[in-house]
Amino acid sequence: MLQIYREQKNNLAKSIQKPLKVKRLYAPRPDKFVGEHKNFHELLRILDIIYFICCLNSKNIFQVSRRRGTRSRYQKKKTIFSILFKYFVYTFFAGFAVVACALFYFSKDLPDLNNLKTTIRNPAVVVQTYDGAIIGAYGDLYEDVVMVEDLPRYVPEAFMSVEDRRFFYHFGIDFIGFFRAMYKNLLLGKVVEGGSTITQQLAKNILIGEGVVTHYDKSVVRKIKELLLAMWLEHKFTKSNIMMMYLNRVYFGAGAYGIDAASRKYFNKQARDMTIYEAALLAGLLKAPSRYNPASNSQNAQERARVVLEAMESQKFIENAEKIAKEGAKKVFSGEKKTDNNYMYFCDYVYDQAKKILGDIEDDIVVVSTFDIGKQKAAEEAVQFYINTESKRYNFSEAASVCIGRDGKIMAMVGGRSYSKSQFNRVTQALRMPGSAFKIFVYGAALEYGYQVDDMISDAPITIGNWTAKNYKWRSVGQLSLLDAFTHSVNSSCIRLAKDIGIKRVAKFANKLGIGNVSRHDMSVAIGTTPVTLKDLTCAYATFMDGTPIWSYAILEIRTKDGKILYERDANDRKSKVIDEETLENCRILLRTVVRRGTGRAANVNEHVYGKSGSNGDDDAWFICFYDPDNPEEKDKGFACGVWIGNDNNKVQMTHDSTGGRIPARIAARFMKNVLQNYVEEEEEDESPPARPKKSALDSVLDSVLDAALDT
Repeated sequence: MLQIYREQKNNLAKSIQKPLKVKRLYAPRPDKFVGEHKNFHELLRILDIIYFICCLNSKNIFQVSRRRGTRSRYQKKKTIFSILFKYFVYTFFAGFAVVACALFYFSKDLPDLNNLKTTIRNPAVVVQTYDGAIIGAYGDLYEDVVMVEDLPRYVPEAFMSVEDRRFFYHFGIDFIGFFRAMYKNLLLGKVVEGGSTITQQLAKNILIGEGVVTHYDKSVVRKIKELLLAMWLEHKFTKSNIMMMYLNRVYFGAGAYGIDAASRKYFNKQARDMTIYEAALLAGLLKAPSRYNPASNSQNAQERARVVLEAMESQKFIENAEKIAKEGAKKVFSGEKKTDNNYMYFCDYVYDQAKKILGDIEDDIVVVSTFDIGKQKAAEEAVQFYINTESKRYNFSEAASVCIGRDGKIMAMVGGRSYSKSQFNRVTQALRMPGSAFKIFVYGAALEYGYQVDDMISDAPITIGNWTAKNYKWRSVGQLSLLDAFTHSVNSSCIRLAKDIGIKRVAKFANKLGIGNVSRHDMSVAIGTTPVTLKDLTCAYATFMDGTPIWSYAILEIRTKDGKILYERDANDRKSKVIDEETLENCRILLRTVVRRGTGRAANVNEHVYGKSGSNGDDDAWFICFYDPDNPEEKDKGFACGVWIGNDNNKVQMTHDSTGGRIPARIAARFMKNVLQNYVEEEEEDESPPARPKKSALDSVLDSVLDAALDT
C-alpha cells in the first residue's frame, strides 16, 4: 500500500512539473506522547493515504493556477476538507461532553437502589361484619414478597408474552421492540402496542414510588430518567431479580399491589397456586386495571386473557391456547353472579366514619361494622324487585332503603339501584322534602303540649297569607279526631294544629329526635318542607320505639392488623328519654293506626309494625316504619326501616299516584316479610285492605273515602 502511494505521489509531482507535498492532517505529538504509542506514526501514514485518495476523487484536482501568488484548487479543496473534518471532531467531542453533562444532571436525583422505600402505598382499610366476614377493602393491599423461583414457569412467561417478549435479549431498552411497536401503531393509525420493556416499567414504578416523578408526568425529563434507571437496573441486577421486583410492585387494580395480593384478591389463593388461565388474566389486567378487572368486568377480562394466551402460544410457551381459555373461564367465572355490589354504599359510609373517628389513617386497620348480611340481602331484593316491576309504571328511576336497629346500629343500606353506575348515596347524602312523613313531629309536639288523640279538629281548607294548604284527594267532613286526621294525613288539620301550638314547638320537638334546621317561622314545615336525609328521618322514627333518641352508628370497633384496639363503641352510650311515656304511647297509637287502616296499609305485615307515608308532590315518595315486638325476649330484634323512591333529576316527575303508601310501603313490607318469620301472608300487589276490626260510624265514612284515594 505504501509503495503504491509513493508511486502515485511521484507521478503526480512529475505531471505538474513540481513536487507535490501533501501536508499531514495530523501532526505528530511530542516524542514523549509518541513513545507511549508505538503505532502512532503508522496511524498518521494511513490517514495521509486516505486523505490523498479522497483528493484523487475530485475533478480538476491536478489543475494548477498559472497565476503567480494564487492557491491551487487542490489546495483549496484540501483546506475545506481539513476544516470540515476539524469541525466534525470538535462537534463530536462537544456533543459527547454535553451528553455526559446531561446524563450527570438527570441521574443525580435517581433513587438509591440499595435503600428503596419499603412503604409506597396508602394504608389498607378492611371492613368486615361483626361476625368476621369481609365486605370491603380500601387503600393499597400488599402481601409478602414472592420469588420468581417459587412461581410456576408460566406466570412470568404470561407477563413477558404481552409486556416484553424480548425480556432476556435487551439491556433495559429494546430498540427492536420499540420500532416494531411504532410500525404497528403507524400502520393501524392508533396505539395498539407499547415499546416500554418490563425493566422500564419497573423503573417508572420505582421513580413514582420514590417521589422522583408523579404518575401523571409525561415529560421528556421523566422519560430520560426512566431510561437511565432501566439501564442501571440491568447493570446491577439479574433478569430474575428484575422480574421478581416487577411482579411484586406492579399495580393490579382494586388496591392490590404485587402478584400475591392480586391472586388473593381475585382468586382467593396464593400466587404460587395460580393456573395458566389465572396468570393470563392478571397479565392482561395490567393494560387497564379497571377495564379488565375480572371481578367487575368479566367479559372484558376473558377477552383480554384470550389475547394473552394466544401470545403465549405464538411464542411457544404453551400449546392449545383455545382449550385453556375455555376451560379456565369455566372454572373462574362459573359461579359468577351479576351483582351491583350495592352493599358498597354501606362500606363507603363506614370508611368515611372511620376517617372521622381516627383522623389521618396511618396504619393498616380492620373496621368491625354493624352490617347484617341477611337484612342487606332482604333490602336489596325488595328494592330491585319493585324497580324492575313498577319503575316504568310510576316513572321513578331510583330507590333507597335503610334498616336501623333500636339502638341506632345501621344493619342494611341500599343507596340506589346500582352502585356501579352511581356511587351517590341517597340514604346519607340526598336531602329531600319528607312531605307528610314529617307530620308525626307536629302531632308529637301537640300531644306533648296537651292534646289528646280523640280531640276534634277541623279539616276545612286553611289559608295563611297568600298560601292555601290543599288536601290530596280528601273531601272535607267538617270535624274529625286527631287520630283520624293523622291516619288519613289531612293537610289542613295538621297545619291548624301547628298554628295552634306554634311552629317553634314543632321545631323543638323535631330537633329532640335529630331533625335539625327546621324553620321556626314558616308554617309550611308542618307538611314537610324541611329537607332531610333518609337515614336521619328513619333514626327519628326509631325514637318512638322507646322514647330514647337514636344516633345512628355503623362501627363497633377499629383495630390494627396486629390486634391493637384503636376505637371501641361504648355499648351503654345511650341518651336519656326525650319523650314522656304518655306522649310516646299516643304517638305509637297514631303510627300503628296508619299501618292498620290508613295510608300505610300495604306495610301491615303484622300487629307490631308502626309507620307513616309521605310524598313531596310528584318528586319524592317515602315510607318510614319500625317493627317493635311486645315480647321482652325479642326486644333486641326490633328495627326501623326507611324507604324512598324518586328521580335524581327533579325535572323528571313521577306519576301523580306515586304516593308513599304505594311502592315505598310495599318495598318496606317485602323487606320485613323477608326478615321476619311471623308475617301476614298476603300478596304485595293486592291493594285491597286487610280485614278490619269493628269501627265507629265515622271510621266507616273515612275508610270509604280512603278506598278511593291514598293520601300523601
